[in-house]
Amino acid sequence: MYHGAKGIKGHADWVPVETRKGTAVVANTTAAVIGVASMVVGQYYMTQINAELGVISEGISQIQDFQDNEYRSRVFSLMAHVKKIADFQTEILENVELRLSKISQIDNLEEECTQLLGQANLTLAGFTKKNNLDYKEYEKNLRNAQNWFMYQKSLMDILYKISDLRYTLHLGAISREQCVALLPTYKKQVSDTQARLTAWHKEITERLGIETDAIRRKRVGFDGVIHFIPGLINDNLNFRSIEEKTAKMITAQASGHEESSCIETSELFAEDVQLIFKEGKIYYLPGSRAE
Repeated sequence: MYHGAKGIKGHADWVPVETRKGTAVVANTTAAVIGVASMVVGQYYMTQINAELGVISEGISQIQDFQDNEYRSRVFSLMAHVKKIADFQTEILENVELRLSKISQIDNLEEECTQLLGQANLTLAGFTKKNNLDYKEYEKNLRNAQNWFMYQKSLMDILYKISDLRYTLHLGAISREQCVALLPTYKKQVSDTQARLTAWHKEITERLGIETDAIRRKRVGFDGVIHFIPGLINDNLNFRSIEEKTAKMITAQASGHEESSCIETSELFAEDVQLIFKEGKIYYLPGSRAE
């Protein structure tokens, strides 16, 4: 049975295979079914990857006022080429020669992605070496770091999708372990960079008296002197407001990226597949919904 929006919609008819040359026909039929199953699973999985790449692409488009146009151009080019593979999934999966060429391209795209991600990590780490900044200097560096922080997140997400695409394009012929081999290394690099960034923000915000929750900072210098006596009566007068955008950037960078992706270990092509044939079309029922 297969379901529609309002419950059971119809039934799939299973037609027995008539053997004429013994087990050879059965074996060929089995191989054909396995091939169809691999193709359907591949298309199903690549559709998911394509949707996730769309979200990543939107995030990259939101990065503005970036001074390094060469870097920005390389990131957009990387994103466009990765998404193109997911966009033309049917043509690629159905053509063996084309699929093999895309596997080779994926290796090159992964190399480009790791180079760009490494540059983002090193640049963010460079900001953490800047100590004894006053508020204006800190705010300037904060805004510059935000772009690199967002690129770091997007590139790590792309690296996850590249490993997923490699696994899918191979139709399960190689292990998940091999496909995700680089992810732990770069995940740790991002984590180490984040730890340094968190410590940097903690040290500076405490020294400058920045309170992100209250969106304010301690008055200093002459400003602090003239508000000292009034501040004894009303503590709020000892602070001045900061931009809400600034407070959000500090909080985001100090907290780190939300874990939107995890290293995939499932072997989709090795799992049992349920196929439904209806009116000349093949439907794939995901394992999570097989119940």
